Amino acid sequence: MKKIGLLVDSASDIPAEIKNQVNVEVVPVVVTANGQEYLDRVTIQPQEVYQLIEEGHISKTASATLGMVSKCIEKLQQRGYKKIIAITISSGLSVTNKVFKMASENAGEMMITVIDSKSVGIGSGLIAAYAEDLINANYDYQEITKRVQQSVLKSKVYFYISTLKYLRIGGRIGKVAGIVGSVLNIKPVISCNSDGIYYPVAKARSEKKAIAKLLKMAVGDASISENFRIAIAHGNDKKISDQVLNELKNSFPKHTIYTGDVSPALCVHTGPGLIGIAIQID
Repeated sequence: MKKIGLLVDSASDIPAEIKNQVNVEVVPVVVTANGQEYLDRVTIQPQEVYQLIEEGHISKTASATLGMVSKCIEKLQQRGYKKIIAITISSGLSVTNKVFKMASENAGEMMITVIDSKSVGIGSGLIAAYAEDLINANYDYQEITKRVQQSVLKSKVYFYISTLKYLRIGGRIGKVAGIVGSVLNIKPVISCNSDGIYYPVAKARSEKKAIAKLLKMAVGDASISENFRIAIAHGNDKKISDQVLNELKNSFPKHTIYTGDVSPALCVHTGPGLIGIAIQID
């Protein structure tokens, strides 16, 4: 049995194949919609969020509570794990990292290292996938934490979103704010900077051009890397996601490319029509 547990938050869109491993626990983020509180991917699914958006409801998100994080730590402890690596979305976008740290300080004799992915969604999820691969390869605890922290500095995430409206409503717009209203119908490609804050890395006049730029940047990052993982996530746009997947398969025919949709919590902040590519670099 693996001796190390992996703890992540649900806004880190960890690939499904890894989420189902016995040593993994995912702490759900809280989504408030229509006066109700839901647990991300537990009591609310992405399609339901898009439905609420369509009906004109503005949803909100909140970090998992201290109690929820502690409960997931206890579950891993009960399964015999004495050491945990915890990975969260960027501390620049959410207090989740802070809550994980507080819960780990309250966890008694458990050894827990909380790592800030400085990323979000599939970007953060791929960092967790890398940690799980290292656990499975039987690296020791210190070596895993060191390698994962080094990977955070090198890895990248890129998102295309069809509108900035929801980032603005949710107050998560970061350094993207400067392009809002500057040019009509601008189609931005967004990334997270070294502080884990959103910023625009490219602008295009059409969706097609924006996605071409997104692909070019992602393929460029992966091509100069010896060891990398790559993943795509989409927000209610399977068609474009499949096109992007085919392009990536052409570029990296021997590589596993993880695919998935974005969590309800991220749907709230980005709205429909997101395409994200993450490159995790060892």
